[in-house]
Amino acid sequence: MRNLAFPVFRKVFWAAYVLALIVSSLMPVAFPESPEGSDKALHLLAYCLLVVFWPPAWLQSAAVMFGFAAGLGVVLEIAQGVLPTGRFADPWDALANCLGAGLGLACLLAWRKMVRGAA
Repeated sequence: MRNLAFPVFRKVFWAAYVLALIVSSLMPVAFPESPEGSDKALHLLAYCLLVVFWPPAWLQSAAVMFGFAAGLGVVLEIAQGVLPTGRFADPWDALANCLGAGLGLACLLAWRKMVRGAA
């Protein structure tokens, strides 16, 4: 039973993470004063984790994983500029999203290579 429960939990966790990323990207926010550009690190980390936590049962290819994560980041940035949420599209945020997806993919591929080498 445990062997079946963990993959299901991971899929639900990942889907909830994607939903939380979408909602948090589109809802109005009022951040306290923070250093210039510090939100770029959050964008990078969020999209890195999106790829790293990708459920193994859904692994397609590196291109599909990167395309989904980076595409989601770009689409959400465009939506911020189009929807009346009080937020604005920032091309640097979109770039940080894409770089985060690439970093997550690089980490995932390096982990796989390391695990295969140890086996």
